[in-house]
Amino acid sequence: MGELLAPAVVFGYLGVAAVIGILAGRRSAGGATDFVAGERAFGPLVMYFVMGATVFSAYALLGTPQRVIAKGSDAFYILAYGAVGFAPLFFFGARVRRIGAREGFVTQAELIGARFGSRRVTALMGAATLVAFLPYMVIQLKGAGIVMEAVMGWPPLVGAAVVYAVVTGYVIVGGMRGVGWTNVVQGAAMLVVVWVLGLTIPERLFGGVEAMFDRVVAERPEWLVLPGPASAPTTPFQYSSEVLVSILGFSMWPQVFMKCFTARSARLVQLTAVVYPTFLLFLVPLLLLGYAALLLPGAPTDENVLLWLVSRPELGGAEGLTFAFVSFAILAASMSTGDALLHGGGSILVRDVLVGGLGWDLDERAQTRWMRGTILALGVIGLALLAVADRISVVDLLLLAYAIPIQFLPPVLAGLYWRRANRRAGEWGLGLGLAAVVVLFAASLAAPGLYAALNPLGLQIGVIGVVINTAAIVLLSLLTPPMARSHLDRFEVP
Repeated sequence: MGELLAPAVVFGYLGVAAVIGILAGRRSAGGATDFVAGERAFGPLVMYFVMGATVFSAYALLGTPQRVIAKGSDAFYILAYGAVGFAPLFFFGARVRRIGAREGFVTQAELIGARFGSRRVTALMGAATLVAFLPYMVIQLKGAGIVMEAVMGWPPLVGAAVVYAVVTGYVIVGGMRGVGWTNVVQGAAMLVVVWVLGLTIPERLFGGVEAMFDRVVAERPEWLVLPGPASAPTTPFQYSSEVLVSILGFSMWPQVFMKCFTARSARLVQLTAVVYPTFLLFLVPLLLLGYAALLLPGAPTDENVLLWLVSRPELGGAEGLTFAFVSFAILAASMSTGDALLHGGGSILVRDVLVGGLGWDLDERAQTRWMRGTILALGVIGLALLAVADRISVVDLLLLAYAIPIQFLPPVLAGLYWRRANRRAGEWGLGLGLAAVVVLFAASLAAPGLYAALNPLGLQIGVIGVVINTAAIVLLSLLTPPMARSHLDRFEVP
């Protein structure tokens, strides 16, 4: 019976998630605003878990222990940026909620494109978002595939397809309501499971967390300080730029930004930003599990390290309860971010690219139909990318994905707080920032020598792009006339 435990837990969870997502969607009014923003009716509980579970993805469970083994205390960068990552949201989130409710905006690009009076800004932000979503989506699919391979012995692509058939189904039917209520279940499950395991596994293997770190100090001290192990040192510039790009890009992720429009009130957006750092407690046991694996012989250095750890014989093996619930937690993390990416991608492609950027004339129900079709298409595209990107580290995928949404920060802040910022500045700043990211990323793959010359300090490419972006917005705004006062007044709040 032991060999059936993990499959029973996994498929039982998939069934529960599907039922919750579909039932939540039955309350939908059927229009695009409800499908995208849940009629702006989410309360404190749903907002807390939507924000937390959306952000902490399969990367958190798979990538955090892996990063500890590969780079030591460099993994603490997650706590460094996460603690203040939502600070910008506290200040602009309430403003976004008020403007969105008054003007009818439900996406990030709708708001910013309207502020700059530019369909180009709307379309460019929408298209860039979809590009950023794809590597992030691959991370979630990869996590689901790893779990299903370990539990069922299926090829990762097949396992990911089965899991995301469920996810795509409840997102298409339930919309934002389905995403929100499944995130409550998924987020609560992740918190409970990782804390139980983070404390019990060091106890069973080493006699406790303190005893475990005593061994790390004695045997692997370089894994506790920067620059970390000699095999993968992290320079101060690299560490600082990774933290900086993550802080600045955290609340710029469109699927996160869009949650400002779903809150019941502007005040609730600020409350969510204040209490959000408590969700970071979820990461502490994952760091502990990474150090536990570090001390064991034969630990893998890829994203399979967590499943390898919990499948050890002294913890019950692959047929034990520990393995079953870790598999469940990884799936919860994958699905809680994957559903937000699918929902956000479908909403953004239709509202921002087709309607806002290209000017398609679609009524509310037609938009919803297009969104549902797009969600299905994005799921298929994600699986196709997984088939060709299965050797890419989840850490590398995440850092690449973050380089794009950080380019939205200058136009968002300039658009919300600087009346001098105008259409030309918004278009050129955003365009140059995104172009810099594309050029640097291509150079890093095709011409490492050129990349080293362009980026001698080894900064995260998103930081370089945002500097160019900001400079262009400031200079062009000062050198060209401001927009009409009547237009700017639409984006003020009392």
